[in-house]
Amino acid sequence: MDLNNLGVNFLEHADVERGFVLHNFLLVFNNTFVKSNNARFKSFFEKNRNINKWMVFSDYVLDDKNKPNDVVTFSILPYTEDFFTLGKSIDKLSFKDVKKLKRVKKEFIEFINNSEIINISFIISKKRRLDPLNEKEMLITRYKMAINQIKVWISNDADNKEYLTLLKNYELMLSEVCKPRANLKYIRDIEIVSSLIAYLIFQICNEIEIEVIGWFSDRDALLSYKAAKLSKPIIFDMAHNLYHNLSFNKCEGYKEKFVFGLPEREGKVWYDSYNRIPDLIAATLADYDYENNEISHSKFKPVVEKILTNKEKNIIYELCLDGDVFSAGVLDLAVSCDN
Repeated sequence: MDLNNLGVNFLEHADVERGFVLHNFLLVFNNTFVKSNNARFKSFFEKNRNINKWMVFSDYVLDDKNKPNDVVTFSILPYTEDFFTLGKSIDKLSFKDVKKLKRVKKEFIEFINNSEIINISFIISKKRRLDPLNEKEMLITRYKMAINQIKVWISNDADNKEYLTLLKNYELMLSEVCKPRANLKYIRDIEIVSSLIAYLIFQICNEIEIEVIGWFSDRDALLSYKAAKLSKPIIFDMAHNLYHNLSFNKCEGYKEKFVFGLPEREGKVWYDSYNRIPDLIAATLADYDYENNEISHSKFKPVVEKILTNKEKNIIYELCLDGDVFSAGVLDLAVSCDN
C-alpha cells in the first residue's frame, strides 16, 4: 500500500503538538517500494496466501570500518513447521560464527534458495543522517510529540501500566538527545531499523490475511541500548507504535498482531539458528564491493552468485541518507563476482 494514499503524517519540522509521525526517509523508500520490484514482493506472498502466521528474522552489519557497506537484512518465513524442530534442522545445515567461517555449506545455500523465504536487504549510507538540516532538533521534536500523545492516552486510562512505561521510555530518549554532546549513533540506527521493520510488517499485512507476525532480531547494540534503564528494548516500542499508526490509519479495527521475540541478555539466543539466514546475507552484502565486483573472502562468492542473484527471493535496496536530499533505489546483482 502506498503511504501517500494513507493520510499519515511525516515529520518536516512542523509545529505539531502531539502524535507519532513517520521519518521523511520512509516516504522516500515508500515511493521506491511501490514502484520498483513490488511485483516480486507481491508474488511471493500470493504463493503463500493460505498461511496466516509469519516470522521475520533480522541481522545487521553497521559501522564496520573494514567493510564497504552498512547492511540491514530481514528474512521473512511462513510459520508452517514446529519452531524448534525447524530450528534444529537449520542448526545442522548452517554455522556457528560467520566471521570464523571458511566456507558455506552447499546444503545451507540450497535450503535458503529452495525454502519459502524472501530476504529484504538495505544497504545504507555510512555517513547517514535522519534529517539533512538538524537531526538533533528533529529528534527532540519527535520525542516531545510522542510524549504529549502518551500523556493524552494516560489521561484517558490512568491505570494502564503499558502507557506509563512507554512514557518513561520516551522521556529517557528525550533526555539522551537533549544532552549537550549527545551521541546519536545508536538512536539513529534504532529509528531506521524500527521504521523499516514496521513498514515491512504493514505491507505484508496488506498483501495477505495475517493472524500474527513476529519479529526476531539479532541481539546487538540496537536491542541492548540503555538496557539497564528499560524493561524491554526501546526499538520494539518504536516499531510497534509506527505499525499501529499505519494500521490504524488504514483500518481502526485492524486485528493483525505484531509480536516480538525477546532474546536472552547473555548466552545463546533461543532463535539463534534462524538468524543465521539474515546473518549470512548481511555479512555477504557488507563485504561485497558491488561497484568493483569484489569480495574479500571466497566463502562469500557462492552466497552472491547463488543466493543474492536469485531476484525472486532477494530484494536489495539502497538507502542514501547522507546528502541534502534522501534517495532510494533497487540493486540487482550480477551473476558472478571476483575475489
